[in-house]
Amino acid sequence: MIKYYALSVAILLYCNCNAQETKFEEVLELFSIPKNPIPDRLASEYFEFSPSESASTLYADKILARTEKFILLITYQECSVDDKCTRSFVNSFDLQGRRIDKILYKNTIADCSFDDKRDVVFVSKDLLVFKEVRKKLDCQNDKEQIGIRKWLEFQPIREDGKFLKPYTETKAIERENIIFSHRVFTVNELKEKTEQELSIIKNEIFASHGYMFETKKWIDYFESKHWYIPSSADVLSKLTDIEKQNIELIISIKNDSNSN
Repeated sequence: MIKYYALSVAILLYCNCNAQETKFEEVLELFSIPKNPIPDRLASEYFEFSPSESASTLYADKILARTEKFILLITYQECSVDDKCTRSFVNSFDLQGRRIDKILYKNTIADCSFDDKRDVVFVSKDLLVFKEVRKKLDCQNDKEQIGIRKWLEFQPIREDGKFLKPYTETKAIERENIIFSHRVFTVNELKEKTEQELSIIKNEIFASHGYMFETKKWIDYFESKHWYIPSSADVLSKLTDIEKQNIELIISIKNDSNSN
């Protein structure tokens, strides 16, 4: 009797698991078409979304990333207000369809007194980077800009799909390759880069710490960047562990390329 009961429970759990996965496949299918409306029953069950005065419909946008343990889905909604307002969210799920976490992905909201925008500038399975721009406008003077704040937000992602505590960067956020100061890259991720691109990345890391270049090519290149402030001929002590690892990797790739 006990064996029969245990077998029945196992079969029931197996069936429920299969049913959950089948329904989640239905959800994933919606993300094959950008801005695809998500039926209310699925929006409620998987994304905890209910139609309201501020947002009547939840849309499937795209599958952002997929790993062996989790999948990232982007949902999108328009605010039901007169002013400019759109926002999207990144939702992490395990492969069986159980939601793990959720954060704001992109956001645009504005009226006559402000214009706020959040956009994504880097995406990987372990890190998302967002650029935030907050503008203060003058309602009485044709929305003339009277103030602005900018920063980057770095959102680490754990191996199980959980979003860790984000951190921000306000200095030199216009750097083209700032991500190389915040994430360690692999050979596979850089193997398609040209030698010139690798040199720019490596030297930009040094330039971000105020390194004073001796070669005219790099002096001219970085003096054209408004964030570059030359201050020292030796910045090795200022490099972070992440930057050191990326520089060593770039040098290794360039040496391998030159030896072939």
